Amino acid sequence: MMRFEAVIALFPELPPPQLRDWVARGWVRVEGATPEEWMFADRDIARIHLIRDLRIGMAVDENALPVVLSLVDQVHGMRRTLQALRRALAEQPEDVRRSLLDALTRQR
Repeated sequence: MMRFEAVIALFPELPPPQLRDWVARGWVRVEGATPEEWMFADRDIARIHLIRDLRIGMAVDENALPVVLSLVDQVHGMRRTLQALRRALAEQPEDVRRSLLDALTRQR
């Protein structure tokens, strides 16, 4: 976990008001009520990297950013679901796995 000041030091090109705005918009999640109390988890730091790259590196318009972030979140959610499904399938007997694989093959 990192405090607001440490995060700002990590991103010298990111003005503190900009990061506060990203938190206010819900683009970055924090723990704590005020910037002085804010704590950023590793996933939040990664999200700041992503937003910075989208806004600065790729010049994604600020109005388009919520759509892009929503799509990224959906992909991550699907990835977690597929990982859980893979783990659940791995626990099934071989005949069940084979039957499911056959059914999936027919669906293509």
